[in-house]
Amino acid sequence: MASPSTFSPYQPPPDQHRPTSSYQAGQSPSPYNSPTRAAAASSSSVSGAQADAERVNKYETSLGARVDIEAALCYALSPVSGIIFLILETKNDYVRFHAWQSIITFTALLVLMFFFSLFSATGMLWFLFIVGLGAQGWLGYKAYTSGDSLDRFQLPYVGQIASQWVDSE
Repeated sequence: MASPSTFSPYQPPPDQHRPTSSYQAGQSPSPYNSPTRAAAASSSSVSGAQADAERVNKYETSLGARVDIEAALCYALSPVSGIIFLILETKNDYVRFHAWQSIITFTALLVLMFFFSLFSATGMLWFLFIVGLGAQGWLGYKAYTSGDSLDRFQLPYVGQIASQWVDSE
């Protein structure tokens, strides 16, 4: 049993190795692409300045906001916000993926709504409107909660297309 002079109730046990940073609190948990890539770059004959330039921060964005917030905002105004983030965000593939997915999904939904409006199908228009609002909320939520691990939540067909477009950039 520990003596009262060495007892600290807030000190973690020595065998517990938890990261002290939290991405959801605004801190980047692991900013570099992979430890093996950084180790390989530093162990090679490349100078230190070139090795630092080769490191890629997966959580860095052009706009300076957190990745999860930018990705969720891609769905806020349907394809309009997706287009805005696609133009402004040039560094982060996670945000660009969600921008592309937003553009493709909600443009297709708007085309369907336009098609049904030609036939005065108001019931179907309301149904598609509610589906669109639900999709905006759900996709924004999934983009926000997956921001710490950068797992892409892909819709069927649309997500694969968006992923191919981002990976080919």
